[in-house]
Amino acid sequence: MSDPAARSTDAPIRVLALEPYYGGSHRAVLDGLIGRMEPLGFAFDVLTLPPRKWKWRMRGSAITMAEEARALAAAWREAHPGGEAGRLHPDRAWDVIYASTFVNLAEFVALAGEAVADVPRIVYFHENQLLYPNRHTAEWDYQFALTNITSALTAERCLFNTRYNLDGFLAEIPGFLREFPDHRPQGVAERIAARSEVVPPPFDPAPFDGAPVTRGPRPRIVWPHRWEHDKDPEAFFAAVGALAAEGLEFEVAIAGQSFRETEALVVEAASSLGDRLVHVGEPGSRAEYARLLASADIAVSTARNEFFGLAMLEAAYAGCAPLVPDRLAYPELYPADMRYGTQEQLVARLRSLIAERPAPGTARAIAEPYTFERLVPRYTEVFRRVAKR
Repeated sequence: MSDPAARSTDAPIRVLALEPYYGGSHRAVLDGLIGRMEPLGFAFDVLTLPPRKWKWRMRGSAITMAEEARALAAAWREAHPGGEAGRLHPDRAWDVIYASTFVNLAEFVALAGEAVADVPRIVYFHENQLLYPNRHTAEWDYQFALTNITSALTAERCLFNTRYNLDGFLAEIPGFLREFPDHRPQGVAERIAARSEVVPPPFDPAPFDGAPVTRGPRPRIVWPHRWEHDKDPEAFFAAVGALAAEGLEFEVAIAGQSFRETEALVVEAASSLGDRLVHVGEPGSRAEYARLLASADIAVSTARNEFFGLAMLEAAYAGCAPLVPDRLAYPELYPADMRYGTQEQLVARLRSLIAERPAPGTARAIAEPYTFERLVPRYTEVFRRVAKR
């Protein structure tokens, strides 16, 4: 048989995308890539599950998705009994598999069997379980980190959203594997490193380009994050509460997905701000979200867990001055004058920004390299390279 890498193709490169947590930034990035890559010579079959109960998605999504993949492959074979002319791999339903880390890729490949046999695989690490806070609280939780490791070993290419994510994952693997009582695998981090690279997640600038920058009489601070403990809303409310107690004039907008476990606490803390609070809750649309960001002067992160932080980059693009902790992935993305080290420094930096409002758009250049227009060529190059394995 001729070398598939040398074969010219007329048909699109066919991709099977697996996303068991189809919501938030995972959904936005995947949908955006599909919409922009299909005109460039790709065709996608997409298997998704709703964004609920992420632990159960990691534990069981491979079973559901393998069944669906087998059905799709059988339908393709029935439609193309002699293969598909012009394809890079004419006898396969797909040329490449693209999976997020919420699917156990090793289990999926085993369960899907011949439907995906010999199809090269890419796994995208939006996050990794070895760096999550409060991990290893029980032996059962070890499985999530193992899923990341086995998925990486199953893939031809591992893509990480930041160097922090990649380096942290590799650094933690040897210590984690030493938890094995015996038969500890060797050289795992080195094998994964050899197949890994950093490719940031892109965002769509269009909603923000269409939202005019507006500024009210009082400086406005926005906190655009999921309402969960790892985003540390308590630290944010403590900071703005201290500034309110000083009598400073400013406004606060709380935007982000709420969860039953934390919603009451966030609403209670937000209500203590009185008339300084101008918005609470997830905006109803991207356009509404863009308008909210465009109305703010300062965007704040207090995250204890962040592997990239699309919300903060979107806020910077929309015109806000970002203020982020000097930890996690943030030093990779933001200059020192936009980072703080301690809670006291957060309060002090906010006080200064309230006193001297930043000009709109001063940080937009930080976000511009991460738009779909800038990053889709990186993705298409990786997909083509892996498909031509």
